[in-house]
Amino acid sequence: MKKMSFTALSLVIVLSLSVLAGCGKSASGDQSKQIVIGVIAREQPDIDYVAEKLKTEGYDIEVKVFNDNIALNNATAEGEIDANYFQNEKYLTSFNQSNGTNLITYGPNIYTTPVVFVSKKHKSLDSLPEGAKIGIANDSANRARELQLLATNGLIKLREGVDLPTLLDITENKKKLNFVEIDPRSRVGAFADLEAMTAPSITVYQMKDPEVTIDTALLQETPEVYKQYGGIVLAINKDTEEQNKEWLDKAVNILSSKEYAEWLLETYSGVKKPYNS
Repeated sequence: MKKMSFTALSLVIVLSLSVLAGCGKSASGDQSKQIVIGVIAREQPDIDYVAEKLKTEGYDIEVKVFNDNIALNNATAEGEIDANYFQNEKYLTSFNQSNGTNLITYGPNIYTTPVVFVSKKHKSLDSLPEGAKIGIANDSANRARELQLLATNGLIKLREGVDLPTLLDITENKKKLNFVEIDPRSRVGAFADLEAMTAPSITVYQMKDPEVTIDTALLQETPEVYKQYGGIVLAINKDTEEQNKEWLDKAVNILSSKEYAEWLLETYSGVKKPYNS
């Protein structure tokens, strides 16, 4: 067997190491830039916007749509997805307390939207009949906010000093309204069977019903009120913060930009309001 010359052998070794090094770098680089962000349907266009911007920097962002808030937060907590974008900090805090999770916000409040009280059957609060069936959120954070809207406008009275009031904290209900607690993702489907319901204005906007709009709402939070609840934020598992910091910072820069704020107002006809505008 003819021996390979020292020069030829050296060349083969160098080439082999170069190929292996190149493969390792490519695999590692690709893996680090594959990101999954969970949303509910109303936030999909927003993260699609971010994904398109980050594509030019080599990031491959998959937007995964959930129809359940709890499943979405659990997927983030368990590492099935890298982040989510659908909730405000108050809801996140309440979820952590109830579920023992360690989710944190990343970056500032991005946008906010007022809670409204809408009806297709009645044009004023006075026309609501005694015992009217009223839809309201079934989770602690949203339910408390929606009850506060009704209390502020005199439909009910709530026990003082309760941070997250429930139906048990209603101390006066002159119209004897019949409250039906509904999962936030299900209330649009339940709306036809209700006299009225509370809901975020973006939910009403997405119903695309010309008879039920923000302008026809019986009640609407003022900017002073809806800003105190904070805005929608990116949320992550605290344990993954450092390894995701690079792309998270880039995503936050996009979501905080003037360009995105203008896109948001135009795309949603002013219903989604940039938090710091």
